[in-house]
Amino acid sequence: MLKPNERLDDLQFNNLFIIQNPNLYCFTSDAVELCNFIKCGAKDRIVDLCSGSGVIGILAQAKTKAKQVYLVELQEELASMSKRSVNYNKLTNVEVINAPLQNIHKQIGDGFEVVVCNPPYKINNGGEISEKREIAICKHEITVTLEEIVCEASKLLKFGGKFYTVNKEERLTDLFCLMRKYGIEPKVLKIRKSTKGANIILVEGKKGAKSGLKIQV
Repeated sequence: MLKPNERLDDLQFNNLFIIQNPNLYCFTSDAVELCNFIKCGAKDRIVDLCSGSGVIGILAQAKTKAKQVYLVELQEELASMSKRSVNYNKLTNVEVINAPLQNIHKQIGDGFEVVVCNPPYKINNGGEISEKREIAICKHEITVTLEEIVCEASKLLKFGGKFYTVNKEERLTDLFCLMRKYGIEPKVLKIRKSTKGANIILVEGKKGAKSGLKIQV
């Protein structure tokens, strides 16, 4: 089941495990916190964009009992790990899709209750880019932009559906402007203070909602 350099990590919830490869990209606490930020019912469906090794979608399904979860990941190696993690955990309602997220609604449909995304935080020319392309893609907007993510989230969501994402505070203005551009109103902003560098922000948006923002610190 495990390929060279891969390991099986305990997610410490419901006896779930996940396959990771430290030579590619391993999830951080941001992903876990974003997962815990999601509100979802047992009859709802979730789409996890930029799903990586699948930690958010797998944990979110276990914690919310969501009806169906789609993990959308471009990188073949990460998608492969996700699929094997899904099989190892015997998850029948989690599906991995190895494809670009742009226009993924044409493949899986729309009308979803929840879309979540842990995106690349940095613009393509922002800061030092890793020599490892697999890591660079996860951290910089090389294969997808923040606008493309928000645009696709809007197409996937039903009216009243929720969009959840995480980023650094320096991208907050960009994120809010794009959400409004594509009809997703920012409703909750949670700020996680950092002792190193920019603070982390988590945002919940609602498609078609009226203005009105709550801030959590």
